Amino acid sequence: MKLGFLANGEMLGWDYDKLCAFIRESGYDCVELIDDIIFAPGKTAEDNAKLLAAVEKNGLEISEVLLQHDFVMLDPAARRASIDTVKANIEKIAALGVKTANLFTGPVPWMPDPVVINRHVSAQQSWQWVFEAFDEIIPVAERFGVRLAVENVWGMLVHDFYTNQYLQSRYTSKNLGVNLDPSHDALYGNTDPEFLVKGWGKDKIFHVHIKDAVGIAEMGKFTFPVIGEGVINFKAFFNALKEIGYDGCASVEFESWTYRNVMWEGQHAPAAPAMRKILNNFI
Repeated sequence: MKLGFLANGEMLGWDYDKLCAFIRESGYDCVELIDDIIFAPGKTAEDNAKLLAAVEKNGLEISEVLLQHDFVMLDPAARRASIDTVKANIEKIAALGVKTANLFTGPVPWMPDPVVINRHVSAQQSWQWVFEAFDEIIPVAERFGVRLAVENVWGMLVHDFYTNQYLQSRYTSKNLGVNLDPSHDALYGNTDPEFLVKGWGKDKIFHVHIKDAVGIAEMGKFTFPVIGEGVINFKAFFNALKEIGYDGCASVEFESWTYRNVMWEGQHAPAAPAMRKILNNFI
């Protein structure tokens, strides 16, 4: 199993050499990226070459790229734009040699005036929109050899093990699997890490996020604390991953925003070495 870190905050503005060197020096094998950092307006083929050179120079790999775009929106043009963006970016990450893309379904609950399923739109219609999106996206992923790791996210249509299973059961594609993040399941009461890991199995787990949680899946009623301070049993989680023979990347997704703001004055980078040190207690 390899360990990685999801670059965020001020790290997104660093040059690639600095970013990759810092991730490696912090003790990680992989860097996880957000699509905006590599596909932002103005980025060129030369920029991509510099990214790949920095990754190789520091002995890293890009574990996955987040292509997280909302498919449950009331505006048809916005849904169309999300689908087209994901399809285009799958081709772009394939050109970089990246094999895994992280997707979620929406609706995005932390946006202003968010769409709420069964209030603004029915569950049936929401699933139909998501199926329409994946019906288009999966063949593109298959064509370019990219694995789609769907993540459960609180407040979204696919938000836990069971709703993700429903999505997965519709398709037979070997390119469709999951990004296993135990924190979101924990907010819905699914706190048995062995069940989550073995319920999916090695063939379906394309990528792993390391993030703790405490609370319930309602805005303002939960937090993602520092690893080890929530309800996730990470010893059992990593042991289960080892049992199934998972040999992909487990990437720290640090979202302890209050801790970051108080302890590190809003800087994200200090989380990388700090969380790597904490992981030594569990792996």
